[in-house]
Formats: sequence, structure tokens, C-alpha cells
Amino acid sequence: MSKFSTEFFSTHIANDNKNTLGIYNDLVLAYKTSVLSYPAEKNILGVYFIDILKLLTQSFFKKKELELGIEPSHKYVNRSLEAWPYIGYDDIRDGCDIKLKRFGRGSSITQSNLKSLLQFAVNTQYFFGRNPSIKLSVVTPRIDNGSNLLWRQTPDIMTNLVNVKSGWFSVPQLGDQLELLKNLVVEIMEKNHHPISPKLITSLLENHIKADCSEGELNVQFKGDILLLSSGVEIQNRMLAIAAIQQGLPVVNIMHGEAYGVCDEPIFSEFGEQMYSSAILGYGDRVLSAQDTYKFGMKDHVKYIKSNGVNALRHYKPEFSGIGHNPTKVNYFYYPTTMSGATHRYGPYRDTADSLYLLWQKSLFSVFGDLIKIKTHPKEKYKMSFSFSETKIVSGSFDDLLDEIDVFVFDYIGTAFNEACATSKPIIYFDLGIRNINSEALISIKERTIYFDIKDGMPTLKEIQEHLIFGKKENMYTDKYSLCGGNKSRAKSLSEGIKELK
Repeated sequence: MSKFSTEFFSTHIANDNKNTLGIYNDLVLAYKTSVLSYPAEKNILGVYFIDILKLLTQSFFKKKELELGIEPSHKYVNRSLEAWPYIGYDDIRDGCDIKLKRFGRGSSITQSNLKSLLQFAVNTQYFFGRNPSIKLSVVTPRIDNGSNLLWRQTPDIMTNLVNVKSGWFSVPQLGDQLELLKNLVVEIMEKNHHPISPKLITSLLENHIKADCSEGELNVQFKGDILLLSSGVEIQNRMLAIAAIQQGLPVVNIMHGEAYGVCDEPIFSEFGEQMYSSAILGYGDRVLSAQDTYKFGMKDHVKYIKSNGVNALRHYKPEFSGIGHNPTKVNYFYYPTTMSGATHRYGPYRDTADSLYLLWQKSLFSVFGDLIKIKTHPKEKYKMSFSFSETKIVSGSFDDLLDEIDVFVFDYIGTAFNEACATSKPIIYFDLGIRNINSEALISIKERTIYFDIKDGMPTLKEIQEHLIFGKKENMYTDKYSLCGGNKSRAKSLSEGIKELK
């Protein structure tokens, strides 16, 4: 496909989300069946729930792209995969040889000598009279990418670093659990007309799990009252979480992205981020006051700890406004999401086929001409797929570029979007239909941005320029989804929130 069509693009995205949401829903039912035999705190399907979802949906997408002729064109992206998630485009096209795969994602967590030394130095204060109010087991004391360190900002909290060797993770009755898991996965695949061989998928899953998990009881011990982890969807964190639950310890997960409650998606649900949580550290408090508007909202027994986005608070302006000068001489900076490439695509509500996203970008750049620049994602791994010789690609941090930017352009809700919304600058948002935006949040997005739904077609540059002229407006989006009032640090909010769990 060489020509972009908004109608085909929108329909394709909607169908992808619908199909993979069906897989997710049936995986939820499968998990509920499995816990009738194996309790949640020792249930292998629960621990690997997200990995199973990723393998099923990613392989579904790849087969569909190959059938439609919209797979990535670059040889590196099109390749066979030796490691997770095991099924590359060439594995579908030419056949998948399980003997050539390197299974597992690694279960070890090894702290550097420097970090261990620093942890010891920090904890010496408790040997000389200071009494900690609470003790945490942590993989890292860093709350955010910046200077938000528990060591620095919450001296009343004692931390101990988690350090486990490879092969530490185990569950009872692993063989029996795997047989049940494989049978349930086959049922899911047959019900959803999955185009890949069930035998291949279940063999990959069995080898994937056995690489990092053995049969038996867990014997890892945490030196703390609470286990503090980052994302609740990462496989290592889910392993650590059930180990803590077996010891009767609360688990707290830290959300990232500078806003919370904007997207209403399974990844944030009781089977995603919240699955083993006693509490989560989020942003803002709208997710609580609008709880009845979410399909994948907060579980009743999970405590929500509101906080301020670090960068959202730093850049926050209570009002924003349009362009005060000639709208024909404006610097537009486009912030795309990452390409999914060979390994990162899954659903529902995460992305679309790279080839279609690139066609969309080409259509977008044709509207703006030489007025727009591309600010690539800092984690972009597939720049080799870009072919925009006429559009300038820029690098630099958000802070470095802010003064150069007249207007932000986004097509994806992510960290950069939430940071941009905190500024006083106008934002153009093209809704591609990829994310499942909460109904209340969508109202706030439409109030904060110049909003275009591509199901209605592409606007002209003149139409965009006309929308850029407006007076001051109140920034309610950031107030609701990124900030919690006051100037309190995230570490301080976390400290106050977790003391109620002790």
C-alpha cells in the first residue's frame, strides 16, 4: 500500500482493537477459570498474563499485516526472532523453528556495587539513632527519571535493595498449571480464529515460562514492611509481587507518564498494572472522582495515591493561549510515538502497523510542508524505517526545545503530550483512534487542544491556522490528570500514602 486513506486507516485500527480486545476478554475468563484450581498468589497464568496477551496479539497482528501486504519493509524489522517474543515476520512467512530460540526474559535482579555501597551509606543513619517510620524493599530508590530519590526526599523511610539471582522464581504444581494454561490458550485461539498454530504458540509459552520458573515454593525474603515496584505489567515485577503477597506484604506500584486516568485500557486494569497491587502511585485525582466513567478503573481494594507529575508541575501554567502573531509563520514540532518494529507491537489500544503509521506521517507532513519538524521519541529503536528526507528531524530534550516551539503536534497520548499540556503553548491533536480515551478525559483533551478526529478526514493547513488564533483558556486537563494540588514532590506523596498501608 503506497497511498494513504484516512478511512482505511481508521477502520484498520478499530478492527485491530476490536479483535485483540476479544483475545484479552477471553484471557480474563481463562484466568478466572485457572484460579478455581490454583490460588492467585501462586497462579502462573496470572503472573504471565501480560506476556501471554502480548504473544497472542502480536502474532495475530503480524499474520494480518503479511496477508494485507503492509508488513514493515526493512529487512532488520522483517527478520526472524531468536528471543522474546519469538515470532517474527519471517517466522510466520518461512516457518518457526523452536530449537533456534533463546527462551526466557531473565529473572535475576543484580544491584551494582556502587548502588549497594550507597544504600549501605544511606542506611548507616539508622544505626546511629534515627528510627525509620517504615521500611521498604525496592529494586531502585528512584521514583522518576529525574532527582526524585527516596534516599534524598524521604529520610524517614528506610530502603533495602532487592537482589535476587537467576532461577529464584518458582510455583507449586508447575507441570499441572502449564497443562491447564495450554488448554485454555488453545480455547482462546480457536474462539478468536487466531491464524497461528495453537501447537506452536503453546510450545513457545511452555518453554518461555520454564526458562525462568521452576516447580516448588518460593523462599525469597524481603527486608521491609512493603515492596515498592515500578510498572505492574513487567514480568519481573509480577514475580516479585506474588512473592511479597505470599509473605503478607503490601505491594505498591509506581505509574509513569506524567498523567493518570486519561486512557481507559486493559493495561491499567485489575489484570494489568493493578493485578498484585495494594496501592498505586498515580497522578492527579480525576480517576477517583470520575470512577464510574471507566471500564478499566480502580479496583475497590487498591489504594490510589495521588501525586504531581514532576515535569508537569515544573512546566505548569494555569492558562494557555493561541498564536499571537502571523499564523503562517509558525514553528510546528511533531512528537510521534515509537515504531513497534519486530518486537514491541501488541494490543489492544497500543499502536498500529508501522507501515500505516509511516503513511499517516507522510500525509501529515504534506499538510504542513516545511513548517513542521519531527522530534523523534527518545526510545525510538527503528529510525531505519524513516524516509522523510524533506522533513527535518530534530533531537534534544523537551526542555531544550521548548523555546523554539510555537505549536506542538501530537497523534498519541503519552508522556510528552502530558508535559506539553502543562505549558501555555497551543497543541494540535490528531485522534487516530489508537488509544481508548476515557470519556471525561476526552472532553478535557478537546478543551486543551485543537482536536481533529481523522475519521472526519484531514484538515487543510488554512483550517489549522484559523484554529490557532484564540485568547486565554483555563488549563483544566493538567489540573485533573497530572497535578494533585500544592507543590508536594512525588516522593513525599508516596511517603504519606504508604504509611497508611503499614
